[in-house]
Amino acid sequence: MFTIIADALSRFLDASEAVSQQYTMKNILKTARLALPKVLALTSLATATTTGRCTTDEDCSLNGICNTRCGTCACDAGWTAGDCGVLDLRPAKRHSGYNRTAEGTSSWGSRIMQDPNDHGLHHLFAAEFAHGCGLDYWAPYSRIVRAESHHGPAGPYTFADEVAGTFAHNPTVVYSPADDEYLMYYIGCETEVAPQCTSKQFTCGPGNQNNGESGISLKASKDLKSWMDVGQVFQGKDNKDWDADVTNPSAFPLYSDAGDKTDAILLAYRGCPYDCGGSEQVNIALAKDGYKGPYSKMQQDPIFSQGNEDPFIWRDKRGHWHILMHSLEAEGGFGDGPKVGRHAYARNYTGPWTFSERSLAFDTTVHYDDGSTIKFFRRERPQLMFSTDGKMTPLLLTTGVQPRDSPMSYTAIVPIGDAGVMAQ
Repeated sequence: MFTIIADALSRFLDASEAVSQQYTMKNILKTARLALPKVLALTSLATATTTGRCTTDEDCSLNGICNTRCGTCACDAGWTAGDCGVLDLRPAKRHSGYNRTAEGTSSWGSRIMQDPNDHGLHHLFAAEFAHGCGLDYWAPYSRIVRAESHHGPAGPYTFADEVAGTFAHNPTVVYSPADDEYLMYYIGCETEVAPQCTSKQFTCGPGNQNNGESGISLKASKDLKSWMDVGQVFQGKDNKDWDADVTNPSAFPLYSDAGDKTDAILLAYRGCPYDCGGSEQVNIALAKDGYKGPYSKMQQDPIFSQGNEDPFIWRDKRGHWHILMHSLEAEGGFGDGPKVGRHAYARNYTGPWTFSERSLAFDTTVHYDDGSTIKFFRRERPQLMFSTDGKMTPLLLTTGVQPRDSPMSYTAIVPIGDAGVMAQ
């Protein structure tokens, strides 16, 4: 931890010494103010990082290369800390993201996609709550909306249109090269809601009769604007399985330009017992014949034992696999704790998977480029935007955030590393 702090301070001091004589003290202090949040973030996130020497790339969380001669990790761009397990988050633009709380509208979680025809246009797909309802009424008031930004992928975003009405939640979008289509995975089913924020018992399929969260559905699009319904592609079960209730989808195509031209799709999901009356854990399903399914569980047990939700899965430039997720551990979970962002990795999606408890991938604190800081009550549903150069460098982190003492929520977008700062 202290090595990280010393390195960050050293780089700042070196830069200060190189400043020309006309560089004013005011500018130096401004630079220090902007650098300090990164130093503090690394301090808090690295407290759980191992101080041992690396011997394999697994000791670098498969986010870097282990130099076995000196026992240190050379982290890939976007990752930092001794085990390369911490996202290199930088101060966010103060008015970035998707935030309609001033209008009385809340949202939760999102995915950014660049328009296939207009590269100056970015789309954001989010869960938004109808009738001014807050996060506590996500079911049944959630709907899926599309927002647009002409100011770069970090936004700010403005509402464009509704993709799916109530109830629809957990949207995530991925491009399938084999199909030349965009795939939106989500949960939900058509449900009428009262104009006042009121709880409602309903179901969208097997696994949960209380709130409609069980069952994963799919839409497909060529242009990110018009969407074709595919239907529910992965159902829960009315039985005693640990994952009778299935939700929180995240997909990644197995297609590779340099390898297999398959149309198979990998689907990570969160499972829990019927009506979610027990532990929430992560598993993976595979649609080997294409996105329409069928989707079959990769294994019967969770891929790791720890309690987590909101998995976000991807394959890196080396062909290794990663999952970023919202941790349900103590001091995390559903509010008032910093331990919210965890990372898992594997050389192959079939496992074995390693759940990293050495470092927090991210916590509940967001620093802004005006020097301000917000420690959110909740920060969940992580998703990443990657570079398009084949290196799969993480550029932006999107999360649903809820301020303390507020029923409202919105989407925060934070740059990752130097590349993310440039891209936003």
